Amino acid sequence: MNSGSALGVPKTTWRSVNQRKNLGALLLVALYVGWFIHLSLKVYYGYGEPPFDLAIFDQGMWLVSHFHEPFVTIMGRNLFGDHTSFVLLLVAPFYRFLPEPQGLLVLQTFLLAGPAVPIYLLARKYIKSTLIATSLVATYLLNPVLEQGNLNQFHPEAFQVLFISLAIYAAIERRSVLLVVMVILSLMVKEDAALLVVPLGVWVAARRNRWLGITIVVGSVLWAMVANWLIIPWLLGSSSIYSSRIPFGGVSGLLGTLLRRPGQLWSYLVSQGRPFYLWQLGSTVGFVFLLAPEIALIGVLVVAEIIISNDSYMHQIPFQYSMPLAPVLVLGTVYAIAKQPHIWRRSVLTVVALIAAVWSCSLWGFAPFSVNEVYTGWVPSRSIDALTYLEKELPPNAVVSAWYPLVSHIDHRKQIYVWPTPFYASNWGLLNDTGAMLPVANQVQYLLLPIPLSPADNPAVLSQIASGYRIVQRRAGFGLYERKASP
Repeated sequence: MNSGSALGVPKTTWRSVNQRKNLGALLLVALYVGWFIHLSLKVYYGYGEPPFDLAIFDQGMWLVSHFHEPFVTIMGRNLFGDHTSFVLLLVAPFYRFLPEPQGLLVLQTFLLAGPAVPIYLLARKYIKSTLIATSLVATYLLNPVLEQGNLNQFHPEAFQVLFISLAIYAAIERRSVLLVVMVILSLMVKEDAALLVVPLGVWVAARRNRWLGITIVVGSVLWAMVANWLIIPWLLGSSSIYSSRIPFGGVSGLLGTLLRRPGQLWSYLVSQGRPFYLWQLGSTVGFVFLLAPEIALIGVLVVAEIIISNDSYMHQIPFQYSMPLAPVLVLGTVYAIAKQPHIWRRSVLTVVALIAAVWSCSLWGFAPFSVNEVYTGWVPSRSIDALTYLEKELPPNAVVSAWYPLVSHIDHRKQIYVWPTPFYASNWGLLNDTGAMLPVANQVQYLLLPIPLSPADNPAVLSQIASGYRIVQRRAGFGLYERKASP
């Protein structure tokens, strides 16, 4: 076997390519990073980020970086019991130097832009055209799945986007050390990361190194078992709250339905917009990957998980679940184009993929030419300065319950709750305390709420506890309440 690649071409690095030819791709990455950092911070400063999930991870990172137990009071669960996102531990030391939610949003944008590098390197090498390689970078960066996820708060899946793209690059280029490192990092992102890594291991076993591929598959399955059956139950005291997403009563019920009532399963799989979701995924690259689908098939188990889930959010592209599929589909497109024997066919397929990317981005993305607009309407612009003032009035580690758009701005404390929790538990803990007043309710020192509360914000709860609090500041439609001293 040639030590460079299956095609006998010496290994390529970013530096070894003529720098002037790289400028197009570099400019596209810079434009993406600049635009989406701008949009992310615009949403944040406009109070457009609700607490799930930016504040969850921001409070969690603050707790970890200050050596506190990572029990995130925003959701009522241990950070690593909710999801085994141990990759965050690698970020925690750096978070101490920039302990702000904005840092997570900026980091996410760089992570999502990162796969442009392996996409460009592989396309430049195997398709042998800088123009095509640059066009495929544009195809990736225009992907609405990527752009929607970029503006959907912060999620550790952003790490997976970079890690899996580098893992695929390493597998194709026979860089075993890089491959193993990226596989390990990928598995640290989430308890279901094996759904991406196992198909990659199968490809490595079939196309590159049998024993390395088998080791990746076995190791990934074992880690998934440990994460789901040992770590999460140990940290939560129960199985994952997300296990209920498997329909028909769980795995056994799903298999039983498949065997005894396949028509019922089929009806389920074509409901709730699932076929449209699949069409959206493929249309972002013009379905070009179907001409040689083996790299794109690395995402097949993730797609299966999303389609089978009874959580309707999972099969909608605005959410984080689909983000890791974006680089897989584009790398699959690179592979399919590289398999074409003639340059004219490669050029035509690249044009098809790029046009599809522009079209899908215009409909569902957040580029300047997209029909979508960034929503920042939770808080009127006239109230922003007032809220900034009220937030500064909160003592550093006071126990607070706040209106949900405000939580990500004040979550650097051991106890912060999303109103009406903890007075009336909502979307909290293992979801078995809904509607209950939690024991920690008597510890809440401050409330930061709109005046008046809308009917959707549980004004009745405030009425029940109002005698125990007094308004100490009131500005631009918001009030800061302080618990009265005990007589």
